[in-house]
Amino acid sequence: MTFSELVRLWLVPPTFPAPSFPIAPREFTLTLGAVPLEGFPAERYPEVLGAHKTVACYEWPGDGPTLVLAHGWGGCAAQFAGWIKPLTQAGYHVLSYDAPAHGASEGTLASAPANAATLKALIEWQGKPVHGIIGHSLGAIATTLALAAGVPVTQAIFLAPICYVSDGLKNHGLRHGLTDSEADGLVAYFQAEFSTDLSLLTALARVSSPPPLTLFHDRADESVPFAEAETIAAHWPGAQLVEVPRVGHTRILLARGVIQQALSVLAG
Repeated sequence: MTFSELVRLWLVPPTFPAPSFPIAPREFTLTLGAVPLEGFPAERYPEVLGAHKTVACYEWPGDGPTLVLAHGWGGCAAQFAGWIKPLTQAGYHVLSYDAPAHGASEGTLASAPANAATLKALIEWQGKPVHGIIGHSLGAIATTLALAAGVPVTQAIFLAPICYVSDGLKNHGLRHGLTDSEADGLVAYFQAEFSTDLSLLTALARVSSPPPLTLFHDRADESVPFAEAETIAAHWPGAQLVEVPRVGHTRILLARGVIQQALSVLAG
């Protein structure tokens, strides 16, 4: 395979089963623009970056502050099913979405910038100050990209966050028979084509005033190393890292203790 073919294959997200929402949301759609997120080559890679894609969005009304739930790679809004009842019972106005090529949204190829563009479009659509964004896995990078694009948020919570997308791309190349040096070349090709390394730290450097951040991560997470959360916490001013044992990478979304701690953080 060529580098171009390998990258395209890598940008097809997996699909995972997701639970039903315990409380039915109001469902609606938004259509992303021709340049969904500034700074990325949407004219060359419109599908990867979500240009003109119609995305599924979800709303649970509430009289309290607005929260937005940002899913990760291969995920969807329904992965936050366990959060909906506690958040709405606490009075929050809750929003979520399926990024392009995820859940009920259009598309075949996906990326962190496309996820971030959807998050940004949803926040701009609802037109209210956002009290908090809760981002899982790649949703942490999407959140940081949205912050870099000027989305105003009071605070952020990351669950099992990814810091370095390039590690996943290099492993993808190795799985498809590349040598170590060839896999490094694949990463360099991607970075040149998309004008970014898609590191959370690179996005963070463009955030003028990062909001308070709390991170939850399992040291035994086999999908994303705990060290990535430690790196984010070390570079994000004032960040608090909470170690959560025995929940793994995806089950952290179902951990009641994490939900309750997040509620305490949000309540200030």
